[in-house]
Order: sequence, then structure tokens, then C-alpha cells
Amino acid sequence: MQDLQLIRSKNGVHVYRGIYEGKTAVFKRFDKEEDRREILNYRILQRHNIPTIKTFCLGADSLVMEDISASADWRLGIEADMADTAVAEGLARWYFALHEAGASVPELDSLYFEFGKITMESLEMLAAKLPEAAETFRYVQRNYDKFRKLLYTPAFTLTYNDFYWTNFVVRTDKSAAMMFDYNLLGRGYRLSDFRNVCWGMSNEAKEAFMGTYNMLFFEKHGCARQEADVMEARIDDVAGPVFTLISAFADRVEFPGWAREPKNEAVDGRLLVKAKELFG
Repeated sequence: MQDLQLIRSKNGVHVYRGIYEGKTAVFKRFDKEEDRREILNYRILQRHNIPTIKTFCLGADSLVMEDISASADWRLGIEADMADTAVAEGLARWYFALHEAGASVPELDSLYFEFGKITMESLEMLAAKLPEAAETFRYVQRNYDKFRKLLYTPAFTLTYNDFYWTNFVVRTDKSAAMMFDYNLLGRGYRLSDFRNVCWGMSNEAKEAFMGTYNMLFFEKHGCARQEADVMEARIDDVAGPVFTLISAFADRVEFPGWAREPKNEAVDGRLLVKAKELFG
């Protein structure tokens, strides 16, 4: 790479724009070993024909990728895309490709699982951080073995886990869309990705996303996912807020706005009700 200009540098991940083999490109370098999983994730996606931003070089601690800001075919996502039904349909097609291929990747069992961060220690931390919700976290601790077994019951597939409009690109004619930045890509439940995608979308965009995804699933499998969705939803309704709170309190000075609703659920008792329903 030549003529490197720093775009951003945060938590050991450094992103530059420069010239690679005569073309403008983006260079990304990872200081931490745990962040370098993104390089492996690009390799996995490409091996299984899941669309990604074009990469020119994948090294041991860095990668070089297409500069979307200079692309004639793609553009970066914008906040208004969260209400655009055409963009939502494109994202649904990408997620369907991810989930369908992801169920059979050989590396799946070794990949990051976000609910794996729910441990006795992390629950103890939440009880200390949110004493007004300590009863909820103590209840989960008492049922921890049952909870862990449930977490690993649904069928796993590749999941993106980090949806936001700053993390996707859209074809200029809106005929396709896809996610990038795969640091948190791992294994999980389809429904967890649905939750993340639909959380900030308009109602029309949500309907377009789920309608397109469900149509593709039915066309391929000849049935709906209703039974699997119910199982995943019951687990995710408890594990999702707990994981969000663990992430919110980890190494943060200020409590983030995106975790406000899970905090409210824990404090007002709604999360405890869901946990009791889940554990029986």
C-alpha cells in the first residue's frame, strides 16, 4: 500500500485509505489476536460463495479491500436506508445466503458465540452493577445449568451479530445489499440476527425484510420456520437482553443508549418473568 491516510483508529483496529496496485483501496490492520478473526471470517464467507466486499489481500494481521467510496457500483449505507423497503429486501437476500450456507461450514463449532459470554461470573457482575435487578440475575444463576443447555439446543448457523446501517453497503440501483466488518461474525441463531436487523428499521422495512426472507426459505425448503422460530425466540428473549447488558457494562465509562430497553426489562421485572417461563 502507498500513500496511506488514517481513516480511524480504535481499540487496536486501524483503518487507512491508500493506493494498492494503482487503485484506491482500504487497508485494515489488527493489533489484537482476537480481532484478527475477521480475516478468517472473510476467508470462510468467500469459500462458501457468500457475497462480501472485494478483497485484494488477506494477510496474517491485516487485509486490503475495495474502497466503496470510490466504487461505481456500490455505496455505503445511510440512515435513511433503515426505512427503505428495497434495501431491506436486499439485506434479506444476503442474510438468507449467510444462514443457508453457514449451517454447514466446517469451522462453525470453533467460531465466536455471543451467548457464550453469559457465565456465572458475568451474571455476578450484572447483579453488582444493577442491584435493583439482582433477583433476576440470581434466578438465572440458580438455573444456570439448564440455561446453558438451552443455549446450545437450537441449530447453529453463521450469524452476523453486529447489524447497523454503518456496516452495510448497497448497490447504487438498490438491487442488492450486504454487510461488511465481520469481526463479530460467528455462530448463533437466525432469529438473533432477525432481532438485530429489525430493531431500528421502520415497520415497512421490517415487513419487507422478513417477508423476503420467509419467501426465500419457503421456496427452498417447502415449509416455514415457525417451530424453530418459537424455540429460538424463547431463548433469545432471555439471553439477548442478558448478553446486551454484559456488553453494555464491559469496559465502558457511560451506559450506552442501545442497552436502555434491556436494562428497563431487567429492572421492572419483565426479564424475570421471561426467565421463569423459559426455565419452567
